[in-house]
Amino acid sequence: MREAAVVTKTPFRLTFAGGGTDLPEFYRVYGPGACVAGAMDKGIYVMVVENFNADEIRVSYRITEDAKHSVDEISHGSIREALRLLRIPSGVQVITATQMPSRGTGIGSSSSCAVGTLNALHAWKGERVGPRQLAKEAVRIERDILKEPGGIQDQYAAAYGGLNLIQVERDGSVTVHSLGIDHDGLERLNDHLMLFFTGTERRSADIHTSQVGQIDAHVDEYRAMRDLALRTARALENLDLPEIGRLMHENWELKKRLSNGISNPAIDGAYDLALRNGALGGKLMGAGGGGFLFFLVPPERQAGVRKALEGAGLLPKAARLEITGSRIVHEE
Repeated sequence: MREAAVVTKTPFRLTFAGGGTDLPEFYRVYGPGACVAGAMDKGIYVMVVENFNADEIRVSYRITEDAKHSVDEISHGSIREALRLLRIPSGVQVITATQMPSRGTGIGSSSSCAVGTLNALHAWKGERVGPRQLAKEAVRIERDILKEPGGIQDQYAAAYGGLNLIQVERDGSVTVHSLGIDHDGLERLNDHLMLFFTGTERRSADIHTSQVGQIDAHVDEYRAMRDLALRTARALENLDLPEIGRLMHENWELKKRLSNGISNPAIDGAYDLALRNGALGGKLMGAGGGGFLFFLVPPERQAGVRKALEGAGLLPKAARLEITGSRIVHEE
């Protein structure tokens, strides 16, 4: 550890297809799971800096916590467990700031926080670690230590960046296939992306808990979504935009069958409005119930989609895919 300041930026996640098949309750029994996920150009910044009082820890996010005696006093689970995992007992401040609404909005923010915090703490200790280690440590913290329900795609998307087909086998081993899209192709794809905030935040843990209890009854839908992820990966590499949109729509129709609470009349109405105004396809991000709607829309139709959804009370948010995953943006 050094008298230093380290700042990391870690992207949030956009999923095109296959989300849900990365849940252990599915892939351990019916695996493999597969999803196509990309890294957004918006994310979370984590700063780690020496604490003036070497016996204390300060953690700042929506609130500020001061742990005067032990790391156990910290309420923020992933930051607490990252400090514990890296054996940092005191003398540090961890400060976070996000670029988008992130609590319960379906863009993988909690996992991005875990990955970004681990990256910053490793660097603060003078260690350089790769994306696979960051993702595995974040999965260990969130799924094994904290026992939070959910999958593994968020951690790998945040750590690796880019646009990937993420596959997870029954034994939990993960393969990350970077999709072969060149710079011009990525720019064309980015020109078709639209993201809208529904204004509703929800606890993904509640929806995941309901969802995993019904996996056996919906195994055909999960298998179909896994197959859609493989087809979506091929369509992305071929830059077949109408096919990508069609597959996203098919994935969303399947996902709505998995559990009550994934969608609601307001979400369905906004989604249908986007399709009527020119969207090729889309889906709700994350577990469901609120957060962000994600669409593929030809540039010439975007003004109409934006006007329609703003009229329905949704807030457009600019978002693009980027190549880089969690990275150090400042160090001294």
